[in-house]
Amino acid sequence: MNIKPTIIKEYLQSLKEDNELDVIFTILLQTLEYEILSTPKEYKGFSQYGKDIVTVRIDPTDGVKKRFYFELKAGDIDSQKWNMPGNGVRDTLTMTVDADFKTTYKDFDKLPIKVILVFNGMVSEKIRTTLNGFSQKEFIDKGFEFEEWNIFKISELLSNEIFNKYLLINDENIRLFNRVLVNLNVVENVSNDFDVLIDNLLFKNSFSKKKGNLNRKQKLIFQSINLIAYIIYTESKNYNNLSIAKKYLTHLILKYWFWILKNKLDTSKEIIGLFNQFYKFYNTVIEEYLERNLRLLELKDGLYYEDSGRYEQIGYTTRSFDFIVVLNSFIFSIKDKIQKEEFKGYIDRINNTLQNNNVLSRPLLDIHSIPIIDSLNLLIYFGDKEFAKQYLMNVLGYLKFLKKNYNKFPDAANNIKSVIKYTVTSVKPVYYIDSISPLLAVLMEYIVILDLEQTYYDTRKFVIENDITLGLFVPHQGINSNSKHLIEDCENDLEEQLFSKSVFDGYQIETNMFSDFNKELSYEDFKKKLLKRKDEFQYEYKTDKCGFSSLRTIAHYYYKTPYFPDYWRNHIN
Repeated sequence: MNIKPTIIKEYLQSLKEDNELDVIFTILLQTLEYEILSTPKEYKGFSQYGKDIVTVRIDPTDGVKKRFYFELKAGDIDSQKWNMPGNGVRDTLTMTVDADFKTTYKDFDKLPIKVILVFNGMVSEKIRTTLNGFSQKEFIDKGFEFEEWNIFKISELLSNEIFNKYLLINDENIRLFNRVLVNLNVVENVSNDFDVLIDNLLFKNSFSKKKGNLNRKQKLIFQSINLIAYIIYTESKNYNNLSIAKKYLTHLILKYWFWILKNKLDTSKEIIGLFNQFYKFYNTVIEEYLERNLRLLELKDGLYYEDSGRYEQIGYTTRSFDFIVVLNSFIFSIKDKIQKEEFKGYIDRINNTLQNNNVLSRPLLDIHSIPIIDSLNLLIYFGDKEFAKQYLMNVLGYLKFLKKNYNKFPDAANNIKSVIKYTVTSVKPVYYIDSISPLLAVLMEYIVILDLEQTYYDTRKFVIENDITLGLFVPHQGINSNSKHLIEDCENDLEEQLFSKSVFDGYQIETNMFSDFNKELSYEDFKKKLLKRKDEFQYEYKTDKCGFSSLRTIAHYYYKTPYFPDYWRNHIN
């Protein structure tokens, strides 16, 4: 059975607010190649003068170029909505042609006008005659065209222009999309159906790398992704669980960016502009997710769930690290826009998070080095080196406590199941790896960055007495690398690997605590060796060049790839 009309119609009817309809309808207009001059976002908090969306296009019905004024209303048009003071349908339509729209678009004022009332419902019988008479008197008799696009009209347009032509073009995609929506609030991880659907959308279609503007079918790829993302976001809000949207959209944006890198499309300004639309939407969703949870950070152990039983011993820690990764990556995404007078607010936010959830100083997995490094880097960037020092000391203190009392370190294999098993049975699983500590190797370098000489000597003693191997992962693909011939994955460059899987194409280099004459290395000598290694790994990231550097943070954590040395060594001086 073809379920497309049912999916689309039910989805559109679920949009209860005008601003929810705005987004999906703007996507539709972009797909239909309307030249959009304004959207409701530009008039947030102000009167929109009966023009939610203003566009220009050659009208396919008669071939005449016109200005289109779209007025959007959620739900049915009934007596209450028609007569509502101020924002009722009647009042807003009255203002549509009475108030001028100012623009620099050439000859805009000379173009004929078509007013279109868009609503994801129907016109009630009681108001039908009134609406017909009003549109005749206010528009048609004055020389303006008027149309109604109700739930069936916009469902048809979405179905024909996006779903039928690209997204749900076969029975497999129909089945996948339906199952994704049905199981959104059921599966713990991103469903395999969603993964396959995105693969069908992106990777099973050829894409020209030639220069020039994208054709309509190619543009439809980007709009289809925006539509899928918005549907998932809306459904997540219906479940009152934005964690679902965060989970699915994070998976989507990483795969999306990998597809762009893999197809060498990052040099196209048009494609980067289209991806940036999704990137901004993703950050908007993440910001809303954070705002819903930030109040918990004002409470001591606010991220702790009392009803989780024994698992909370592990769950509280992993949940807290997962959360601060999202918080930190979001701050990185807006870091360049933050004014100096706003720094203190961000310092307080990071400090409160770390202090109120002290498990953030107690890593269980080596990959928890990522939020630790990010927190230190942000504190250094915002100018609070004293708290950065305190946080570093807290993490070092926990690692020493863990080794002294339990003879273990965070799992370098990053397997949470091994950590749970070890915690429950007190027997180290065969796949639990703590004979080497990349985390402590990184922290030794932060000791130098933050100029903590005595802490260096205390930690050096701890490392030597416990015979701890300190090792850092360095990719083969560095600019000055001498080991490029050892690269095993020759099909993907470093960034393509980073955005699609765990990166293993590299080597472990040991951080030695001894000099050439087997003497314990002094602080000054360790610092000199580190300065020589400062540029040991360098790489020109296309992701950074395109303005999406915060995505690398997400990719490292998502695919459990430890940070490369260039992530913190820029602080060494």
